[in-house]
Parts: sequence; C-alpha cells; structure tokens
Amino acid sequence: MLDRLVQVIKAAFNHLLGKVEDPAMMLEQSYNELQSNVISVRQAVAQAIATEKQLERDLQKNKDQAATWQNRAAMAVQQNSDDLARQALQRKQGYAQAVADLETQLKVQKEATAGLRQRLAELENELQKANTKKQVLIARDKAAKATIKANEILSKTSTSGALSVMERMESKVQEKEAKALALGELSGDSLEKQFKSFEGKSDIELELLALKGEMGKSESSSKLIVGDKQADAILLEKPADDSAIELQEVRELKTND
Repeated sequence: MLDRLVQVIKAAFNHLLGKVEDPAMMLEQSYNELQSNVISVRQAVAQAIATEKQLERDLQKNKDQAATWQNRAAMAVQQNSDDLARQALQRKQGYAQAVADLETQLKVQKEATAGLRQRLAELENELQKANTKKQVLIARDKAAKATIKANEILSKTSTSGALSVMERMESKVQEKEAKALALGELSGDSLEKQFKSFEGKSDIELELLALKGEMGKSESSSKLIVGDKQADAILLEKPADDSAIELQEVRELKTND
C-alpha cells in the first residue's frame, strides 16, 4: 500500500515537473553543465602538460648529473684514485636510477596527457554540437509555442460569425441608403418642379417667337426696298408733270400697307 502511494506521488510530481519545465531553460542548464565539464577537463589537460614538462626537465637534469659523475669517475681512474672513482660511480648510479624512474613516470604521464587531450577534443566537439542543437531546439520550441497560441486564438475565433454580422450590417446600411433616397425624392416640391419644366419650355418658345419676328421684319424690309425700286422705275417712264403726283400716290399706298 505504501509503495503504491509512493508511486502515485512520484507520478504526480513528474507530471507537475513536466508542466513546470521550460525547454529553453533546461537546454541552457544542460549546455552550461557540459561547458563546465569542458573547462574542468581543459584545466586537467593543462596540469598534465605542466607535469609532463616538469618530468622532462627533471629527467634531463638527472641525465646531466649521471653524465657528469661518469666523467668524474673517469678522471679519478686517470689519477689512479680508485676510491674517488668508486664514489663517483656510486653517485652516477643514483642519478642513473633516477633517470630510469623518471623515464617510466614520464611515459605514464604522456599517456595520461594524451588521454586527456583526446577526451578534451571529444568534449569540445560535443559542446559544439550541443550548442547547435540547443539553438535549434530553442527555435523549434518558440515556433511550437507560437503555433499553439495561434491555434488557440483560431479555435476561439469564428469567421462565419464575423461574416454573418458583416452581411447583416451591410443589409441595414442598404436599407438606410434606400430610405434616405426615398425621403430625398419625397421632400422635393412637385408643383415647383412642374413650373420649372414649363419655364424651361417657355424660354424656348420665346426664343423661337423672337427668331420668327426678326425673320418677318427682314422679309418686310426686303419687300419695301423692291417696291421702291419698281415705283421709281415706273415714274421714270411717265412724263415729268405726272411723275410727282404718281410718286406721291405710290408712297401713300405703301404707307397704308
């Protein structure tokens, strides 16, 4: 019973943790941990290289000392000093033993340094890949969040409802426009419109009458001119004593006409 309760609690905790976990934050944390490991390995490699260099220096010093005491033993033999030669050889053997030990230690150290170098190269490669993957996953996470938010908005938005409202509003606007047009037509004075139409026609009739009057005057003037010429011609043909009388009669007749 207790085990089942623990499992239920763990499941609930993991479910809650899954909701709380932010992918971007977790990726940054993992990357920082890997980067910290790389820094630690770099420091270890640097220390290993420093130890290797120190062993190489110690080895060279012991080799030099061994060679020095070897030469001194040879000089003692030349001087027929066997006792000094033995002491020099003993000192030389101590340095030679140190050389052997240092060579062994240096070999081990070089192997360790090479291993650390290899591990550092692998970690740096993993760090580079992790950085690239982190950036890609963060971008994907942001895109997914944006898509989820957009889908949530779309799920709450009804385009058909908005379109139906617009159609109803359009119908109302059309009704108002038609009503305004009808009111505009009814508000005008029909009697005034009729008189305006008559006035327009009367203006045309007046212009027509004026034109006819001008044409009539022109015809009368032309007839008078022609009559005068005819009368003058007749008088010229008559005797001089009768011409004055007949000319007066003709003129009276024109006046009466």
